[in-house]
Amino acid sequence: MGSAQRLILITGGSGYIGAHTVDSFLRHGYRVRLAGRSESSCQQMLATHSEHRKLIDTTVVPDITALGAFDSAVQGVDGVVHLASPFFHGFKDVEKDILLPAINGTTEILESIKKHAPQVRRTVITSSIAAILDLSKGIRPGHIYNESQWNPITHESAIQNPAVAYAASKKLAEEAAWNFIETEKPNFSLATLQPMMVYGPPFPGSTSISNLGTSANDIYVLMNGSLTQAPTTRLPVYVDVRDVAEAHRLAYETEGAGRFALCAGNFTKGQVCRLLRESGLGLENRVPSEGLDAENDLQSYSVDSSKA
Repeated sequence: MGSAQRLILITGGSGYIGAHTVDSFLRHGYRVRLAGRSESSCQQMLATHSEHRKLIDTTVVPDITALGAFDSAVQGVDGVVHLASPFFHGFKDVEKDILLPAINGTTEILESIKKHAPQVRRTVITSSIAAILDLSKGIRPGHIYNESQWNPITHESAIQNPAVAYAASKKLAEEAAWNFIETEKPNFSLATLQPMMVYGPPFPGSTSISNLGTSANDIYVLMNGSLTQAPTTRLPVYVDVRDVAEAHRLAYETEGAGRFALCAGNFTKGQVCRLLRESGLGLENRVPSEGLDAENDLQSYSVDSSKA
């Protein structure tokens, strides 16, 4: 079946990575079903991709963690690309408010595919840098991470240490997906992507600052005049958002299951500040000018993404 005949369910299509991913599938001739949390969200996604309106239909999934949340959405699709993750608006209980929503937001869509979409042969899930890195060991100069490695944090340790709850939720959600594949042996294979810090332009039509991804917002902070010194680079590995989007499509099209780390290289915030100051965009008075040289000397771990 050619791409022009295939219908792909994409969740999280209104997000920073999601909008580029939707565009990648549409440009390659796929039909796309966009799952939004509300009708207004669906309409906004249609407006963003109006050039390909005839290739798109939408469905509303208000709560991706609810039992059977995707039962209707998956029916009739040929593949699923799951970028959506639960909203976290602060929390009182780590397990109830962060860990379980992340896990259930992943396993519920897999359950729905197994029960209601036997025709699906391939599912792609967006995981995170947090599912690979052992953040407790810092920048680890000389260490090389790859997709074979897992963040060692456990469910129990995350409950005891709320500071690592978000990172733990990403690792545990992906782990739950692979456990589902192993125990349920569904009709589809799975690919999971672990992008590093994701940078690059927002997709046209979705340029609100509030819609920037967490990592892209870090760059905005460097140029909005709020800082005088380059901040510490805690996660010194990056990938372009457009490459992440293409990786989602290629992961769907490529035979074979597995994990795929996505990384273009290393960087420091000092290097970014220097590039912004020398960009010719008139940002000299808004971008930090202090601490650039020290940051440029930072030695850290790297990520081998040759599998991807």
